[in-house]
Amino acid sequence: MIEKIQGINSFAEIIETQQSKVDLKKILNIHAFSLDRVLQVEEDFLDTGHNHEHDDSVSSVGIEKEGELDLDKLNVWLSKLLQERGVDIFRSKGVLNVKGSNARYIFQGVHMLMSLASSEDGVGRGWKEGEKRTNRLVFIGRKLNREELEKSFSSCLA
Repeated sequence: MIEKIQGINSFAEIIETQQSKVDLKKILNIHAFSLDRVLQVEEDFLDTGHNHEHDDSVSSVGIEKEGELDLDKLNVWLSKLLQERGVDIFRSKGVLNVKGSNARYIFQGVHMLMSLASSEDGVGRGWKEGEKRTNRLVFIGRKLNREELEKSFSSCLA
């Protein structure tokens, strides 16, 4: 994966983390953008005369659904979804309400890589007293079918 990142941007500093924990001094106010460096790699970066095409097949789907989720069903659904559609799903993330837990579950994915953790694991915060426990998910990708995603996600409800 590191080689792939360096292939995209050889100037990028790679900072490996666990659960996204990093010294903020390494990522904030570092003034890493250098126009001179970009122009060395992409001479036509400032050229406004070239055509730029947008891919109309790329969209986002947001799902908001109340109810408690069955953790086993959720894991199976996420795994199957990312295994079958991961190439087309560029980014996914969500906040989830799992049955029998006061912890908020957070998932995030990039293509077929996904992590699922909870506030009990030190990721994010737990549900507040009286807070409405709504499941919220967002998928960004190509050829996403909203109805299919909503229906298959509903199968995870306890």
